[in-house]
Amino acid sequence: MQKKIEAYINTIPRFVQFLWILVLVAMLFTGIVFFYIGTFLLPDTGELENPRYEIASQILASDGEELGKAFKLNREWLTYEQLNPKLVQALIATEDIRFYSHSGIDFRGTVRALFFLGKKGGASTITQQLAKQFFTQRSSSFLRRSWQKLKEWVIAVEFERRYTKEEILAMYLNKYDFLYGAIGVSTAAKTYFGKNQKDLSYDEAAILIGMLKNPYIYNPKINLDQGLQRRTVVLRQMEKKGYLSEEEYRKYASKKIDMSSFNREVYYTGIAPYFRAEVIQWAKNLLEDEEYRKPDGTKYNIFTDGLKIFTTIDYKMQQHAESAMREHMVSLQSKFFNVWRGKDPWTADADDAQKAARKNHLYEQFRQSQRFRDMRSRYMGEVSAKVMEEIPDARLNDIDIFRLFDADKDLTTLGKLMDRNVITRDQVRVYKRILSSELWPDLKSRWTRLRKEADAVFRKPVPMKVYDYTTGGEKLVTMSPMDSIKHHQMHMQIGAIGVDPKSGGVKVWVGGINHKYFQYDHVTSNRQVGSTFKPFIYGTAIIDQAISPCFKVQDVSYCIPANDPDFGLTSTWCPSNADGKFTGQYLTLKEGLKESKNSVSVFLMKQLGSVSAVRNFVGNLKIDKNKIPEAPSICLGTPELSAFDMASAYTAFANNGVQTTPIFVTHITDKDGRTIYSAIPEQKKAINPGYNYVIVDMLRYVASVIAPRFKSEIAGKTGTTNNYKDGWYVGFTPQLVVSTWVGGDSEWIRFTSLADGQGAVMARPFFEKLLTRIERDSGIDYDESARFMVPDELTVELDCSKYDALNASPAQKSTPVDESEEEN
Repeated sequence: MQKKIEAYINTIPRFVQFLWILVLVAMLFTGIVFFYIGTFLLPDTGELENPRYEIASQILASDGEELGKAFKLNREWLTYEQLNPKLVQALIATEDIRFYSHSGIDFRGTVRALFFLGKKGGASTITQQLAKQFFTQRSSSFLRRSWQKLKEWVIAVEFERRYTKEEILAMYLNKYDFLYGAIGVSTAAKTYFGKNQKDLSYDEAAILIGMLKNPYIYNPKINLDQGLQRRTVVLRQMEKKGYLSEEEYRKYASKKIDMSSFNREVYYTGIAPYFRAEVIQWAKNLLEDEEYRKPDGTKYNIFTDGLKIFTTIDYKMQQHAESAMREHMVSLQSKFFNVWRGKDPWTADADDAQKAARKNHLYEQFRQSQRFRDMRSRYMGEVSAKVMEEIPDARLNDIDIFRLFDADKDLTTLGKLMDRNVITRDQVRVYKRILSSELWPDLKSRWTRLRKEADAVFRKPVPMKVYDYTTGGEKLVTMSPMDSIKHHQMHMQIGAIGVDPKSGGVKVWVGGINHKYFQYDHVTSNRQVGSTFKPFIYGTAIIDQAISPCFKVQDVSYCIPANDPDFGLTSTWCPSNADGKFTGQYLTLKEGLKESKNSVSVFLMKQLGSVSAVRNFVGNLKIDKNKIPEAPSICLGTPELSAFDMASAYTAFANNGVQTTPIFVTHITDKDGRTIYSAIPEQKKAINPGYNYVIVDMLRYVASVIAPRFKSEIAGKTGTTNNYKDGWYVGFTPQLVVSTWVGGDSEWIRFTSLADGQGAVMARPFFEKLLTRIERDSGIDYDESARFMVPDELTVELDCSKYDALNASPAQKSTPVDESEEEN
């Protein structure tokens, strides 16, 4: 028998024997690899039975009420029964026609892919693709990718053992990332088509399933032509597999892709949207620190790890703040539109250079719009890709194309830019390669056509939605994109923050009038602070020179001469008062502060003899001294600070001289309840309590025009900047400091008179409306009976009658000031 077998083997050609041996070895090797992966590398049973899904993090108010969530994966989970059959049919037809007949691996597809080198379709089944999404990541290395593919096979087989086919389909369609924050088909349908997935038509379902191959390349929002081509492929596959008739295929394949309902769902709608955006950015930065890592040493992800972020925001107080903002800003905006009725801020009181700059600003805003980006992608996408393929270092942002056009006219412009350190030598080299490329004429032509069409589109009226200040929502109008930009830029903005001066906890945060249309946060933006800075000047003088608030200064022009060794000015500086007038009257310091007299501030600056003392005092209040210019003009409020900065500094006044740095997160826990961060309050004794009360008493006097309306003891100061660009009010009680800025995002968006543009009109009403609401709400933890602490001993005399008796001088005659006169 053995001899017969040997004789038979000898009759088989050696190359055939070799092939059989190769096949047997390959099968043995594959079996060993599968056994090894299944035994040692397979995710544990818990991972397979409960695959990890990214969990949104919660942002909670001080009372535990949810303010909102931070999520990367905006997902709505669907069961198989809830899936639109059109989606399932399109998926099966396109991705895995033998899905119901294999056990995770399609051997026919694998052999076909190997034989044709993938040119007639891939080999991955839907189950393998699901395994890849959960447990492997794509590698550019061939060997690693091959190893990953083997792992996917084993995991896919395990998935098939543990789940039904229907469950696998649902998991796959729920797991996939369709970009723009749309995870899973449910959210994708709402994002791309503005409808529930169960209402998708065949052509819409085909678009989403087509994106499974590559959500970027075949994304109809990014690459419309590629998305259309891929949709046709999916529809043709559905026709081939019998899900569509030829007539239906032609019907749906001929339809245009309608992206008019595209709307990316966002997490920042709801209460405190500006605050939540700030918290998310702050937390992201915090979690980069190695001190705040998971037990396994990896980083936390605020968007996927299910953290709980406990904040200091008072939910009810925040609601009142947003209501007060709406009430005040609607009234202010109405007044603003009336002031500018029939006039154009982009040309009013502007020379030619200013008009050109303002026009360029409008065009820059247009270039940042989604409308322009879509046009740019359509015109420039293909040629840009070719240029970057030919010249990998090429960069084709708008500014680069502008430079290329200039260099095309005059090549020496590149050298001039390099001499000014605007661009590097390497950039010059890349620009020259682009200019000498055969693609440059096409790129130049496309850009020229884009600019021409964009200019026409910029001026063409079309139906659109714009912000409606009367409702706080939006309205449908017909206007040009240029006019819509002007419309939105014409809105006054607000930045307001409320802080507990003792704990430092941020209680309210209002960063603007509407986060959907105006996402810039004005709480943290720097603007000139005007007369809200003057208490720092007065405070320095009171502390350094023990000057009483009853000390009198004549309201006349004071000058700091050129070359004064204390200030180092190159020219003489003689500022005027806000109204351009001097009365010649003698005013006490507290009267001068109440009326925001620049003359008194300049007098005190001269008395102090340098800027350093003021900068040091402000630094003690935890304001960055680098923000304070070394110039005497700071006494008029020229520094650019944020509402956050001012609230932080004023906590010292409200807290008996102890400055408390604001915090807005108390602690963070992970999904298992483990605390990963706890805030440590920072306090500093910045002002002697005796001197601090003197400052507070002056600011109480300043606020006396509104004090009778409240049960709380209040103090505060307004601020107004040149040309009425900025209106400020920093008001405080023993339990709350509220810092408020109001103004336009562009310097030419402003009121035209002091009567309308002063801080007492622009910003202070918000404080009044908020405090009124707080005092009326018994459910808020706020004690309206609290009073500022009075020290046992005062450092200077506050009773002006006693002060006058002790310091009577024939040269100083006090002229009574109308107590009801409004400060500005």
